[in-house]
Amino acid sequence: MAKMAMSSMAHLPCRQLSRTVAVLGILASFQGVNANTPKYVEVDNGSSLMRVLYQTDIWSDPHIHYSGDSGDWTTAPGIAMVNSTFDGYSASDGWFEYELENTTTLVFDVNDGVSTWDNNDGSNYFLGVPGTWSLVSAINENTTAQAAQEYLNTSGYTITTVKESGSSLVIELKQDTTSITDTYGDDITTLKVEVTKTTTDSVQVKISDKVSDRWEVPTSLYSKGSLGSSSASSKTSAWSKTSCNLDFTYSKSPFSFKVTRKSDGYVLFDSSALSMVLKDQYLQIATAIASDINVYGVGETTHSNMRLNAGDKHTLWARDEGSANSNVNLYGSHPFFMGVNGKGKAHGVFLLNSNGMDITLEEDMLVYQTLGGILDFHILAGPSPAEVVSQYTALIGKPKLMPYWSYGFHQCRWGYNSTDALRTVVEKYAENKIPLDVMWTDIDYMDGYHDFTLDPVNFAQADMESFIADLHASGHKYVPIIDPGIPDDEDEDAYTNGLALDIFIKDSAGKPYLGQVWPGPTVFPDFFHPKAESYWSDQLKGMHDLIAYDGIWIDMNELANFCPGQTCARQDNITCPYSGSISDQTQCCLECTDDGNKYDHPPFEINNIGSRDGIYRKAISTSAVHYTGALQYDTHNLYGFTESIATNAVQEDLFNKRAFTLSRSTFPGSGAHTAYWTGDNAATWNDIQWSIPTILNFGMYGIPMVGSDICGFSGDTTEELCG
Repeated sequence: MAKMAMSSMAHLPCRQLSRTVAVLGILASFQGVNANTPKYVEVDNGSSLMRVLYQTDIWSDPHIHYSGDSGDWTTAPGIAMVNSTFDGYSASDGWFEYELENTTTLVFDVNDGVSTWDNNDGSNYFLGVPGTWSLVSAINENTTAQAAQEYLNTSGYTITTVKESGSSLVIELKQDTTSITDTYGDDITTLKVEVTKTTTDSVQVKISDKVSDRWEVPTSLYSKGSLGSSSASSKTSAWSKTSCNLDFTYSKSPFSFKVTRKSDGYVLFDSSALSMVLKDQYLQIATAIASDINVYGVGETTHSNMRLNAGDKHTLWARDEGSANSNVNLYGSHPFFMGVNGKGKAHGVFLLNSNGMDITLEEDMLVYQTLGGILDFHILAGPSPAEVVSQYTALIGKPKLMPYWSYGFHQCRWGYNSTDALRTVVEKYAENKIPLDVMWTDIDYMDGYHDFTLDPVNFAQADMESFIADLHASGHKYVPIIDPGIPDDEDEDAYTNGLALDIFIKDSAGKPYLGQVWPGPTVFPDFFHPKAESYWSDQLKGMHDLIAYDGIWIDMNELANFCPGQTCARQDNITCPYSGSISDQTQCCLECTDDGNKYDHPPFEINNIGSRDGIYRKAISTSAVHYTGALQYDTHNLYGFTESIATNAVQEDLFNKRAFTLSRSTFPGSGAHTAYWTGDNAATWNDIQWSIPTILNFGMYGIPMVGSDICGFSGDTTEELCG
């Protein structure tokens, strides 16, 4: 798949060829919106074969009704699909298949062979490139039942005491047992609400268990923002003597609260909209949404527009999922929204919570449903959109000022197979008088996709040293990729040094958690470990001795994992990864266990990838343990953030000047350390259009150094698209 991407200023580098199979769904292009969008399973081998895999648990004879390459439609109900024989998509699991030869685009619906249709809400499904695609029925019995999960309505909590404590107002609550439910588990019976006027334009409302400690996002991660400061002057005055442009009021029973902007009396947060519910693995709260409010933010999701619409459900769970997929959770988690009312006045609401969650905009309220942690809200007064962003970034950390060269033109792709290929690209840019500032390489340069290594044949050290020296001599820069997965290879220092320092994430049995990514079986650095940054520094500085890079691209840091399981181990007499196609290389070749633990299988299922997919899928087990004792269940969404902090710090120490890091996974505060790009899009005009709301949203999230693959990532691009 020949493609080129060049970017400048706001547009950062291109991405690799389709990162895969069942581990990464790439939707080249589609019409309409459906929670169960087709996923790109296997790249076409050049034969223009279009294969559709379809899973249903209620239809025994599904039919596909289609039009290929804009031709005539089949006669309804279409053609019967057959039991799937495709590897990993067993007929015993309800998978059917249908193949079309010499087809490059396909519009289709599926039905039961009689009168019931799965037709993408009337908009049809569209596949824009040949290859193998999978689609889970949108009307399966299981899916329908899961989608019916409703909000809990209880009698809530009532106030027992209210008092000032230093700079905070502390309210203690007890559960009103008049109407309770054990759905999703037992309720936390006593709560503590701490309200703090953090600045003249912001109020913190923190709701937690009165008796037991619960997971909270460490404020130590926010050294660049006021969240990380415990000695801010605004926190030294007593609550009643602290001035603020916001008012906090409350109702006693059931407890609810309002935050109002004093200047115009506008209510910014009103929790009376829905019952407040706090359980160990399910937290629910809502804020009323006035009829004149437009809501923006809450990501990361690919959307055709920036404003949220009533009915939009945003799932926040970092996932190795291509940005070509619309309306599903992607690489980052940003629980922040901006509301703009009919008079153009804005406010912001930030929930500091790293657990998986669904945030749903209803007609009259915005509902939060999280899998754990606490409810730690920061409400920002605005009143202009620019002031909201300024107040938000003051809290989480102002955007990092990047090195001057990084604002130039970048070139990257997956598939450069040698140093000579890199030289040719740079030479062709010069010959055609096309500006180029930075050259990138993907995992192709590594020896067997092992971090901190060079392919000794195609990217020999002497050749790479010469190539990079020539780049620098001509004023260019060089950025390579690094993935977090470290191969469990006892001949490599990256592994043995990590073992010696004991800095790898552990499985529930206390051993380094073994997953699988591109090099095969891998372990993962624990950036919560106090020695992790020192370890990372040794590896990155050693790599700089090998190749004099100018910045680092960190990828696959959601964390991505091809082998989901609570604990995994190598299989005897099996070479892992399997050789062959991308689908072979990404097929799980470890032996894994799953005991149905409550972390990988929580009682409430967030709408992961639009189908309530397990949160352990395409990730390391959420039962995995960090040095601090924290579980991946709580920290999963923070991995890219913590890796960015360490990578930026190491480079600033190495270069003694502004450093450049690009991260795929982000969280509030990431912009103080890293840039971002929108990930694996497709080579279509729609994808370029959809990148605009994403880029604007990330500016609002405090990550303004952001861009998209201009030419697209999956599929064949065109000269016009790249122009």
